[in-house]
Amino acid sequence: MSQSCNRAAQPGKRHIGAIGVLLAVALSSPQALPAESGPTILSLGDDSYITWSDVESRTGGTVRRELGDAPLAAFAVVILSNIRYDAIPEAMRNELADYLAGGGTLLVSGGKQAYGSGGYAGTPFATLLPLMPTRDDWLTHPFGPTLIFRPDHPILKDVIIPTMAFFNELDLNSGAQEIAQYRKASKAAFVGGGDPGGRVIEGGGRRPMPLIAEQSVGSGTVLAIALDMTLTGDWKDRDRFAQNCVAYLLQRSTIQSAPLPQEPVTR
Repeated sequence: MSQSCNRAAQPGKRHIGAIGVLLAVALSSPQALPAESGPTILSLGDDSYITWSDVESRTGGTVRRELGDAPLAAFAVVILSNIRYDAIPEAMRNELADYLAGGGTLLVSGGKQAYGSGGYAGTPFATLLPLMPTRDDWLTHPFGPTLIFRPDHPILKDVIIPTMAFFNELDLNSGAQEIAQYRKASKAAFVGGGDPGGRVIEGGGRRPMPLIAEQSVGSGTVLAIALDMTLTGDWKDRDRFAQNCVAYLLQRSTIQSAPLPQEPVTR
């Protein structure tokens, strides 16, 4: 009788042993952490103006804050927020034109460390921007109204842009499409429909200056914002605007992000 019971118990022991082996293999496998399946965003500089957890929920994308050894083409969107030119990884500076030509998208925002004040002027990078730096361009401005040229643009959906003051004075690239413009100037600046540029004109005052513009570079898209997005005061739609910009560029990008290791989002 005891031998019959022992024989009956053997299949159960073998089954339990097999489960233990499979469980041990699964736990030790390097594939235990899944790779990302959505688009990946590279964000460099001070991006404290945007809630990334909301962006990830809204778009299915994942943000990274270091280029590391990855090629630029691993990222659907690249963001440069108030960052000096010499702080941008050299590999990225070298690859950027090809990245855009191949369908990548780029968002650049302003500040004391950006555009001309960040060393962009005179570099190959400057020619890719819809708002072009030519000098040290971070200056103090009085709060002034914002003129919207493209109210139907996706980045402005459910967004009201108030008066603005903290931005870089930049030249509009001849191939760019202006979306918004700073309009704090004397009436003399607008006589005869003066064109934007920010230069002092006869009769006093200054011509209006571009705040937001975009342009195509090859198959890619560059969106430039002259504003320091961290210094926009009580702008209640700031986060929504920033998220709209990222969502728009994700939609425009033709880059298929390569899988990267999982990394926790801290913001």
